[in-house]
Amino acid sequence: MAGSSHLPPGQQLGTGDIEVDVDIFDGDSAYAESTHQDDTQTLASEATKFKWEHGRRYHAYGNGEYWGPNDEKQLDAEDMVHQMFLTILRGRLFQAPIPEDPHRVLDVGCGTGIWTIDFADQYPSAEVIGVDLSPVQPQTIPPNCRFEIDDINKDWTWGENTFDFIHVRMLTGSIRDWDAFYQKCLKALRPGGWIEQVELSSHTKSDDGTITPDLPFKEWADVFLKLGEMTGQTFQICEEAKGWIEKAGFENVTENVIKLPIGPWAKDERLKEWGVWSRVYLSEALEGFALRGLTNHLGWSYEKTQIFLTQMRHSLRDPKLHGWVPLSVVDAQKPMA
Repeated sequence: MAGSSHLPPGQQLGTGDIEVDVDIFDGDSAYAESTHQDDTQTLASEATKFKWEHGRRYHAYGNGEYWGPNDEKQLDAEDMVHQMFLTILRGRLFQAPIPEDPHRVLDVGCGTGIWTIDFADQYPSAEVIGVDLSPVQPQTIPPNCRFEIDDINKDWTWGENTFDFIHVRMLTGSIRDWDAFYQKCLKALRPGGWIEQVELSSHTKSDDGTITPDLPFKEWADVFLKLGEMTGQTFQICEEAKGWIEKAGFENVTENVIKLPIGPWAKDERLKEWGVWSRVYLSEALEGFALRGLTNHLGWSYEKTQIFLTQMRHSLRDPKLHGWVPLSVVDAQKPMA
């Protein structure tokens, strides 16, 4: 089973060279415009003392140093990327072969809670727990769903052999010790339980050579490589997750690396739709990804940061650039013994 794919039939799209749709480039402007419980109360009180930097709101729980904002703009982007992943996975919330009647499920770094809520709705047999640093989840939720505010880098309070499934998505740059993180996941899963991790790379590539080192995409990747080295929280987990998970002792480890186009330049209609989603998402999320890291850690001015982000958005909308980013989906199972 190791190395096999859990994707549904026909879901091997995004693995070979992507053919460019040459018929859509009637004009650059048309292309650019095509998309546009007691202790909990104490924790919640601390967690809602938000910080503001350069007009963006950040969480305050713990050391308050997580790179991403938690304001409405960022939350909208998180919900948008959820819809993008649903589109890519043909409406599925996950691809791991979990049982049809899971009992306890953990969504690590749940953000807005949209995946947690959707899973709870689809699987009423399960108690679904979403955990995050910020209390930004909705008040109205399914009865089998709950949210906890905690720092997953600290010791976990869930017992050994607790969960049937652990879902991890977009935690790049968020974990101080990935080896320890996966050991916690392994311990918290029941024997035979599954973990799934979904991550986007910061590296933009192309099949036809249109993504060159002189473009801002190269500096974007270099910036996050440097930020990971400075903070000790790598942004390269898309490329590294499979190896860490295997090292932790999981078995039946599989990885699907999908080429996610940026923009609707691909000829295949499904890839074109993926590209629309990714370009809109990246355009909206660029500032949230980079602002705090560039200004606080790399010492960039706010003005320099905004100029760089403008250059990035311009490149995202350039029809001559046929870029794609790797999207990694890793599934693994806790041994039965």
